[in-house]
Amino acid sequence: MTMHYLATACPIRSEHVTWKALEGESVLLNLETGVYFSLNETGTVAWELFDGATSLATVGDALCIRFNVPAEQVQQDLLELAQALLKEGLVKIREDSSTPSGTDRS
Repeated sequence: MTMHYLATACPIRSEHVTWKALEGESVLLNLETGVYFSLNETGTVAWELFDGATSLATVGDALCIRFNVPAEQVQQDLLELAQALLKEGLVKIREDSSTPSGTDRS
Protein backbone atom coordinates (compact mmCIF):
# COMPACT_ATOMS: atom_id res chain seq x y z
CA MET A 1 0.00 0.00 0.00
CA THR A 2 1.15 3.50 -0.79
CA MET A 3 0.04 6.97 0.27
CA HIS A 4 -1.81 7.25 -3.04
CA TYR A 5 -3.84 4.24 -1.96
CA LEU A 6 -5.28 6.33 0.89
CA ALA A 7 -7.58 8.15 -1.52
CA THR A 8 -9.60 5.11 -2.60
CA ALA A 9 -8.96 2.21 -0.23
CA CYS A 10 -11.98 1.54 1.99
CA PRO A 11 -11.20 -1.07 4.64
CA ILE A 12 -14.01 -3.25 5.92
CA ARG A 13 -13.90 -5.51 8.94
CA SER A 14 -13.84 -9.18 7.99
CA GLU A 15 -17.00 -11.13 8.69
CA HIS A 16 -14.81 -13.72 10.45
CA VAL A 17 -13.69 -11.30 13.15
CA THR A 18 -15.22 -10.73 16.52
CA TRP A 19 -14.00 -7.92 18.72
CA LYS A 20 -14.47 -6.28 22.04
CA ALA A 21 -13.64 -2.74 23.14
CA LEU A 22 -12.69 -2.12 26.76
CA GLU A 23 -11.64 1.26 28.15
CA GLY A 24 -10.81 2.62 24.68
CA GLU A 25 -8.72 -0.35 23.58
CA SER A 26 -9.86 -3.36 21.58
CA VAL A 27 -9.05 -7.01 21.12
CA LEU A 28 -9.82 -8.59 17.75
CA LEU A 29 -10.12 -12.32 17.12
CA ASN A 30 -10.13 -13.92 13.69
CA LEU A 31 -12.48 -16.87 14.20
CA GLU A 32 -11.04 -18.72 11.19
CA THR A 33 -7.36 -18.52 12.12
CA GLY A 34 -7.45 -17.93 15.87
CA VAL A 35 -5.27 -14.84 15.48
CA TYR A 36 -5.66 -12.25 18.25
CA PHE A 37 -4.81 -8.61 17.61
CA SER A 38 -4.94 -5.75 20.08
CA LEU A 39 -5.52 -2.09 19.27
CA ASN A 40 -4.76 1.01 21.28
CA GLU A 41 -7.25 3.87 21.50
CA THR A 42 -6.28 5.36 18.13
CA GLY A 43 -6.41 1.97 16.42
CA THR A 44 -9.81 1.30 17.96
CA VAL A 45 -11.23 4.52 16.52
CA ALA A 46 -9.82 3.59 13.11
CA TRP A 47 -11.25 0.04 13.42
CA GLU A 48 -14.70 1.42 14.19
CA LEU A 49 -14.52 3.49 10.98
CA PHE A 50 -13.50 0.50 8.81
CA ASP A 51 -17.00 0.07 7.38
CA GLY A 52 -16.23 -0.47 3.69
CA ALA A 53 -17.58 2.96 2.77
CA THR A 54 -15.04 5.22 4.48
CA SER A 55 -11.67 5.69 2.78
CA LEU A 56 -8.40 5.49 4.65
CA ALA A 57 -7.93 9.18 3.84
CA THR A 58 -11.19 10.04 5.60
CA VAL A 59 -10.30 7.80 8.54
CA GLY A 60 -6.96 9.59 8.75
CA ASP A 61 -8.64 12.99 8.74
CA ALA A 62 -10.92 11.89 11.58
CA LEU A 63 -7.94 10.64 13.61
CA CYS A 64 -6.04 13.92 13.06
CA ILE A 65 -8.98 15.91 14.37
CA ARG A 66 -9.81 13.64 17.29
CA PHE A 67 -6.26 13.16 18.57
CA ASN A 68 -4.68 16.42 17.35
CA VAL A 69 -1.89 14.55 15.55
CA PRO A 70 -0.03 15.69 12.39
CA ALA A 71 -1.40 14.25 9.14
CA GLU A 72 1.96 12.80 8.08
CA GLN A 73 2.21 10.72 11.24
CA VAL A 74 -1.40 9.55 11.02
CA GLN A 75 -1.09 8.56 7.36
CA GLN A 76 2.00 6.43 7.97
CA ASP A 77 0.59 4.80 11.11
CA LEU A 78 -2.75 4.16 9.42
CA LEU A 79 -1.09 2.52 6.41
CA GLU A 80 0.92 0.28 8.73
CA LEU A 81 -2.20 -0.64 10.71
CA ALA A 82 -4.20 -1.39 7.57
CA GLN A 83 -1.38 -3.54 6.18
CA ALA A 84 -1.05 -5.50 9.44
CA LEU A 85 -4.81 -6.08 9.68
CA LEU A 86 -4.97 -7.09 6.03
CA LYS A 87 -2.09 -9.53 6.47
CA GLU A 88 -3.87 -11.18 9.41
CA GLY A 89 -7.18 -11.42 7.52
CA LEU A 90 -8.91 -9.02 9.90
CA VAL A 91 -9.92 -6.53 7.21
CA LYS A 92 -10.54 -6.53 3.49
CA ILE A 93 -10.01 -3.58 1.17
CA ARG A 94 -12.79 -2.28 -1.04
CA GLU A 95 -11.89 -0.10 -4.00
CA ASP A 96 -15.51 0.85 -4.68
CA SER A 97 -17.35 2.19 -1.67
CA SER A 98 -20.67 2.57 -3.49
CA THR A 99 -22.01 -0.75 -2.21
CA PRO A 100 -20.83 -1.15 1.39
CA SER A 101 -21.61 -4.24 3.36
CA GLY A 102 -21.30 -3.85 7.09
CA THR A 103 -20.22 -6.33 9.68
CA ASP A 104 -21.64 -6.48 13.15
CA ARG A 105 -19.69 -5.75 16.26
CA SER A 106 -19.78 -8.62 18.71
